[in-house]
Amino acid sequence: MNVELTYFETGTKEIKSVNGELFFGDALLGEYVGVKNTKSRMPYFLIPTATVVSIAVEDLDEELYMVDVDSVRRSKELALRRISNDIDRETNDGRAFQ
Repeated sequence: MNVELTYFETGTKEIKSVNGELFFGDALLGEYVGVKNTKSRMPYFLIPTATVVSIAVEDLDEELYMVDVDSVRRSKELALRRISNDIDRETNDGRAFQ
């Protein structure tokens, strides 16, 4: 999805824009939004999400932003069960079963 991403530079607070293909990081890069522009001298540009002012697109890939609420609910329940199991394991001296 080709976008124009507007952000403010953290050191100067100056508003800037960059164009390219939008991508998101995960894990280590979870707090960044990226733009890929192969025509640029540096084809990958990462921006902290806290500094993003706007993301302008001509054609929105709606599926990227649509959420299946039931799937999110199931994922949350699974994560809570895993956390509960980890806590139980810690309180039982590392044993999975009592």
